[in-house]
Amino acid sequence: MDSIKRLESSTKLLDRILEITAMSLLVLSTVLAISNVVTRVYFDTTYPIVDEICRYSIIYGSFLYLGPLIKKDEHIKMDFLNNILKGRLLQVNNLIINVILFVSCVILFWTGTQWVLSSFQLGLKTTSGTMLMAIPSLAVPIGMFFGCIYSFLLIVMDYKKIRLSVGESLSSLDVEEVKAHL
Repeated sequence: MDSIKRLESSTKLLDRILEITAMSLLVLSTVLAISNVVTRVYFDTTYPIVDEICRYSIIYGSFLYLGPLIKKDEHIKMDFLNNILKGRLLQVNNLIINVILFVSCVILFWTGTQWVLSSFQLGLKTTSGTMLMAIPSLAVPIGMFFGCIYSFLLIVMDYKKIRLSVGESLSSLDVEEVKAHL
């Protein structure tokens, strides 16, 4: 059980860094959106690049915080089985979900990387025409990279929990067998 707690606390610093970065990006988006509205209303001018930075900072913030959300078990999943299953079956179900999540993150990381590379090679620009499309597209592989790390961490933790519960049930069986023979 001690190794599971160590695994849970191993990413505390990374969790905090990603949380602060995601929140900072959301605040940046809000400040830039308000400033763009003020310049539009009072100075009758607007900058499309500012709108894009607002939009893409929200996207980056969302994708960066994906990993800690996975660790907190607040990612999108169907958890109706969590209400039905108990004990080791629930732990096996969580392991299966986390394996599927890991495979999904790996696939999205790979395809996101290919998307960024191809948009960079083609020189595609965003709608303002001033920013390379590869810059906002990079949010996908970065977020999926953290998703891979955190979902793999959960797989290891689930595996350890299952082994721990199997070991505890075996040790309780041994005690009962010894008592039965006496």
